[in-house]
Amino acid sequence: MLKPLTGLIALLLLTFASVSQSQSYEQLYSDYRGSLYQIRLIELSSNSKAGLGSGFQISTDGLIATNYHVVSEAVHDPDKYTLKYLSVDGKEGELELLDVDVVNDLAILRQKGASGSDFLRLASQSPSKGETIVSMGNPLDLGMTIVPGTYNGIAGGSFYDRIHFSGSINPGMSGGPVINRKGEVVGINVATAGNQISFLVPVDKLVALLLDYKKEASDDNGALELQPVITRQLHKNQQRIIDQILEADWQLRPLGDALVVGEIVPSIQCWGNSTDDEDDPIKQVAKGCTGQDVVYLSEDFDTGRVEYEFFWLEADDDLRSSRFYSAYEENMGGFFPGNSAGEDDVTNFNCKQQFTQHPRNGHGAAKPTGDQQAQQNNEPATPPKATGKRDPVIARTSYCVRRYKDYPDLYDVFYVSLTVDQDNRALVSHFTLSGFTQESATAFTQKFASEIQWH
Repeated sequence: MLKPLTGLIALLLLTFASVSQSQSYEQLYSDYRGSLYQIRLIELSSNSKAGLGSGFQISTDGLIATNYHVVSEAVHDPDKYTLKYLSVDGKEGELELLDVDVVNDLAILRQKGASGSDFLRLASQSPSKGETIVSMGNPLDLGMTIVPGTYNGIAGGSFYDRIHFSGSINPGMSGGPVINRKGEVVGINVATAGNQISFLVPVDKLVALLLDYKKEASDDNGALELQPVITRQLHKNQQRIIDQILEADWQLRPLGDALVVGEIVPSIQCWGNSTDDEDDPIKQVAKGCTGQDVVYLSEDFDTGRVEYEFFWLEADDDLRSSRFYSAYEENMGGFFPGNSAGEDDVTNFNCKQQFTQHPRNGHGAAKPTGDQQAQQNNEPATPPKATGKRDPVIARTSYCVRRYKDYPDLYDVFYVSLTVDQDNRALVSHFTLSGFTQESATAFTQKFASEIQWH
């Protein structure tokens, strides 16, 4: 137990520390508020706000950084939208969009006309784990706000580097800076998972974008043509992801009578579920695996997705085969691609269906079989008859592709394979790849189909 005098001193020290910290946050805001801006997406026909975010000045010549998703609609429909800024002191002006990094959700803009005098410096090194850092932004259009939190390093389980920040980033704060005690930017607000868990883009991604812009921009430092920039970034990103996946050691996990693909890399996480309804004669065990993040292109269009899933279905021995396959078809007819895309973004899917053979010993390539004319017409052929105990597994396989309209040589690929060689047991395999080249998708498909093993 503390003695009275000791306890009083401790209380005074705690109170002083709390007041000092409060004053420190106030000082940070006072010192750097002039660098902060609200970024406004303006719908031209109505001359009204269609979206809000935050941004911050990073140079004396009026360069402003924000998130790509804050300005994406102006990228995709510049005839409908324009971008404006509002300073903390109420100054308004127009913005020019110069360069973007869609993979890391960043954009660089410039103030038109006279630029602000204040700007934030970009940190040259990361904070220490556990260090307090301060997020700034414009939550819910309530005015600029500061949110202190803890730096927890780069979060795991993603294809993309994101800082784990223990503070609440709210809607409207996207694109705002996160600074250290020196007032240097260490990250950019990007997303929240609730419960004091938020994510930041590391500042080195912004440094790289800024260097790339200065290298690629013309002599007058004008705006880059963004479609080729985004295309190049998407190609580089999909190649990085597919290389990671194909070079990994694919671990298999049991599911029914098969061994199926598990978590290939840490960025892909798997979950399982099973039905236990006693009144349902068909039991189902499901396993689904997906990458945790995607690349945002627009409100209705995302890409960079890798997901795959398996369903093992098994019926009672007294259930007739025809009834099993009727229920099987009904339950399995609802597959759709995991990523969102509209008719302005992608073509319709072009699908090919065929029956394929899969060796029971595993690690053998799936081979097409059945009527060639049916394959050419995109119709399933008649499945071959099994002739022995160790005959190959027969599956009805559908492989569908749709092309990206604005980004050459990138496609969404949708694959479903349903075994049809047993009367009351079946395995469904499915994967979606979004934003990949045909060469990458083919390599993944061959690997995926050959890895499944059978007892």
